[in-house]
Amino acid sequence: MLKFLRGRKRTRNAVLIIFIGLLTISLVALFSASGSGAKMLGGATGSETTIAKVGNHEVTVRDLKDALTNFGQQIAQGQGRTRGQDLNTLYEMYGPQVLDGLIRQKLILYLAENMNLGASDSEVQARLRQMFNPWPGAEGYRMRLQQAGMSPVRLEDELRASIAQEHLRSFITAGVSVDPKEVEEDYRRNNTSYAVRWVDITPDSLRDKVQVIDSDLRAYFNSHKDDFKITTEQRHARYIFVDQNKAGEAIQVPDEELKQDFNAESFIKQVRVSQIVLNVPKPETNKEKSPEQQKSPDPEEAVRKKAQGITTRAQAADGKPAEDFAKLAREFSEDAKTKASGGDLGFINKDDKREADDPLNRGFNMKNDEVSQPIKKGDKYYILKVTDRKVPTFAETRNELLKSARSRKGYSKAVEIASEAEQRLKEPKDADAVVGEINKKYGADVATVKDAGFFAEGDTLPDIGSASEFESNVFSLQNAGDVADRINIDKGFAIAQYVERREPHDPSFEEVTKKVENAYRTEKAKDLAAQRAKQIAQAQSLDELKKLADSLGLKTDERSGINGTESIGPLVTEANRASIYKLKTGEITREPIKTDSNTYVVAGLVNRKDADMGDPFQKERSSIEQRLIDEKRNTFFSTYISMTQKELTAAGKIKIYEDEIATAMDLGGTTPASGQPVMPTSTGGGPRRTPQGPRTLPGKR
Repeated sequence: MLKFLRGRKRTRNAVLIIFIGLLTISLVALFSASGSGAKMLGGATGSETTIAKVGNHEVTVRDLKDALTNFGQQIAQGQGRTRGQDLNTLYEMYGPQVLDGLIRQKLILYLAENMNLGASDSEVQARLRQMFNPWPGAEGYRMRLQQAGMSPVRLEDELRASIAQEHLRSFITAGVSVDPKEVEEDYRRNNTSYAVRWVDITPDSLRDKVQVIDSDLRAYFNSHKDDFKITTEQRHARYIFVDQNKAGEAIQVPDEELKQDFNAESFIKQVRVSQIVLNVPKPETNKEKSPEQQKSPDPEEAVRKKAQGITTRAQAADGKPAEDFAKLAREFSEDAKTKASGGDLGFINKDDKREADDPLNRGFNMKNDEVSQPIKKGDKYYILKVTDRKVPTFAETRNELLKSARSRKGYSKAVEIASEAEQRLKEPKDADAVVGEINKKYGADVATVKDAGFFAEGDTLPDIGSASEFESNVFSLQNAGDVADRINIDKGFAIAQYVERREPHDPSFEEVTKKVENAYRTEKAKDLAAQRAKQIAQAQSLDELKKLADSLGLKTDERSGINGTESIGPLVTEANRASIYKLKTGEITREPIKTDSNTYVVAGLVNRKDADMGDPFQKERSSIEQRLIDEKRNTFFSTYISMTQKELTAAGKIKIYEDEIATAMDLGGTTPASGQPVMPTSTGGGPRRTPQGPRTLPGKR
């Protein structure tokens, strides 16, 4: 690849991507954070020791530690922490990726220099003046860098590398172009609007519907015995479970304290609502419209403006008194059920089941006589008015206040009880006796003894689920009868006691019955999902699609305003959605669409609004073309760098001294990637780096 490009510098043949970002991010991080954060390591290797080389360009221990420190600071800032993790932890988690980024920096410098595309001193000076504007003078420049934990040499080296990368990227991607058809297709994809109705059928939702009988499970076990072999040590544990909710129930909270939490407005559960409903006409495709109709205003926008006008009349606005809402409802509302009664719906209850986006939910946050702004849901606009509210008294809300207070205090009480249970269990080591004493003191059923059975690390446990901390605690115990420290689990605390161990073995069916059933249900649920999907795909209309889904207990979703780049339920790739875009209005996918997660989707096209390829497209054409070119150039450049890195590594021009890394990172002779002893790829640590003074201060030549 390198020879190919060198031989054709003048023609600059195109290929593709990017790596821009790492240098910029590191510079921003350095100027936005001080050097505090991660702790420096105490390895024996010197900070200027070479740990990797690209040609004659070196990556040193200092480079790696600085990059890890900056990366840790960025992560900490993103998580709202003031300090980063120590460097050992950062290296174990991100070391190979950070080192690869440093090697790529040096690779870009190496390639740029070989092609005479390096950065000049004047370019570095110009970039420095952009960063430090106004220029603070040589001493101010050094002070600013010192405060950021950076040297002038390092900053200028990174700027030089960044500029060289820009040069190299421009050279490598100069021939990249975009076909006009790609621009048109991109615009269509982003500006054609679809309304889609769909049903997704997931195997997980059907697991409980799989019929399970003992003979089928045994047959499945016998034909899949290798899947159920127990290849690691198992341990059996019992544990005391302290229920956080029941701990809270034992807490007495005086009314004086409850009254401090009482706010009548937040406990309103019933409001009386009136509504005005306007229907949005079903959109027609451009093919169905005459040229005159295509030029007319969007019908939905006309309805929205009408709704806004009615709202203004119903509210006191522009110095005019509010008009009677009931009269407006009788005049304008298109809801047959409430029009005659002035839009009155009567009292509605907050606890009634409604969809999350139901306009009526707004009513519980509105004041008496307040009129809402127009609310769009589906193909309707709603205007609401609250005409009455039932404001509760303290007595009516006392039980709810008490429940809330106990829930808040329950955690602290459960910690207290669990700590006591842990201490007692570690003394007599009799879980049943400890639970008896705890329940006698705090109330029945606050604590219970549960059996986790035999399990290996990584198993899902009954009543606990995925419990890595619980399992690791049990496996850290040395002797049967030992007790682990309490841990927080779902809805409470657990204090585990190690009972016995079991070596790896071929289990009997009885030992793994639950695992067999889970595996059997998972497999059969996939088949059942495929069957249900094919059944729904036989629907001949959108209404029949919904009826079939309802009859099978499946939810139908519908969404309008979807463009070609947006997900449709679980369909997150364009390839999965392609068959939907080809449908005509009212048509349904004849074959269910299967996703990577074995979910099936059956969809129908409610309507579509094609993109306007006239003036709107022409206005965006150039910006779309530039975006697509940038994306192609980024992809091309990244691909070129990756391929060249592989070629130079194979040719021995890129070397990584893993023994030096292991020493510097105090890894004890292992690398985080493999956990195997580190073998040096070359003898020695390579040549030492010679520090240099700043070379390119603006005004200093």
